[in-house]
Amino acid sequence: MKVISSPMTLALVLSLISGNSISAPDEGSASGRGWAPFQFSIYNPIQLVGESKDIGGLRFSLLYGKNADMSGIDLALGVTSSDNLTGIQFAGLGNWAASSVKGIQIGGVGNEAGFLTGIQLSVFVNVVLHDATGIQVAPINLIKGEMKGIQIGALNGFPDGGNVTGIQMGLFNFARNVTGLQIGLANFSRDMNGVQIGVLNYIEQGRFPFTPILNAKF
Repeated sequence: MKVISSPMTLALVLSLISGNSISAPDEGSASGRGWAPFQFSIYNPIQLVGESKDIGGLRFSLLYGKNADMSGIDLALGVTSSDNLTGIQFAGLGNWAASSVKGIQIGGVGNEAGFLTGIQLSVFVNVVLHDATGIQVAPINLIKGEMKGIQIGALNGFPDGGNVTGIQMGLFNFARNVTGLQIGLANFSRDMNGVQIGVLNYIEQGRFPFTPILNAKF
């Protein structure tokens, strides 16, 4: 008997078993949505475990994998998505954690997190929509809330600025309020408790707002 094997056959099989997960009383999230130790995804919803389930262990996604919470190792050739990540994400294109990241995101194009406690590394852009504690390294690092840690890149911060407690190192550094150090070609802040080093330095509420080479306010 000839066995037919093709991507379409595999996709059909995964589609039929999608949504299976391990669940038991008092296991999984508070909502009782269940969890699984392993996830394989072609493109959501063509995946072993439904997107509403948590993954505690390993998830591997070809094009796009999506689940509620991810704890462990998250690998993707394309894009990976979750509400909360505890562990490490590595994606060829990008990682997205809508609520929070406690761990490491490594993205070929970019990473995005609601809140970050850990590290973001990418070859293009890192985004944190709220507060971050840790390190961002990419050509573009964007923070809307408060950054406690280090940003290293060509452009750090939004033009209207978040708050930074720590260090910004890049060509252009933007922040609303800075407690620490900015080093770059041009540094901009509304207020500062620290030092700016660069060709152009601007502290809006400083005694001398624009200065070359060095500016400071304490």
